[in-house]
Amino acid sequence: MSNELKNKDYISILKFYNMNIPKSRRLLKQQAEHILSEKLCKCIKKLDLNEKNAIAICTKSIFNRKNLKRGKFNCKKNRSVKLQKMNGTNSITKKNR
Repeated sequence: MSNELKNKDYISILKFYNMNIPKSRRLLKQQAEHILSEKLCKCIKKLDLNEKNAIAICTKSIFNRKNLKRGKFNCKKNRSVKLQKMNGTNSITKKNR
């Protein structure tokens, strides 16, 4: 079982955040990674903890609860994040409240 995300994984990420779904795979991947990198960087800046603790808390809330694994990320010039699937089922669904 590979840890690479498939098209349906990127689509489910975009649906989770109520975004339009592009037709090409390249744009699909870029848009999903861009949204998650924006969320991660904003979350890290918002927390008044030291950077290591802020990264851990934000990673858990943004990625781990969606069964995603965060790879390398950058918040300085061009925000980016590399994604992988965690072992097990992939459940990126919105909970009804």
